[in-house]
Amino acid sequence: MKFWTKLVLFIITTTAIILSFSRYYIVKNNFLHSMENSIYQNENQYILEKYMIESNIIKNIQERRRTNKRKNN
Repeated sequence: MKFWTKLVLFIITTTAIILSFSRYYIVKNNFLHSMENSIYQNENQYILEKYMIESNIIKNIQERRRTNKRKNN
């Protein structure tokens, strides 16, 4: 093979390797970022549902106390 042919093949191979590593890095970072966002959203949803349930429990307890007071009077 001629020198220029070897040089072109080397440049193409090197470029392909560099691009494949950069794509791997980008995909990996996007996946991690997506997972972090998903975890954050699920955690916020959990907290919201927890407070909603606690609020409903407190409301039910207060209503029961009111109805019990009315029955006793």
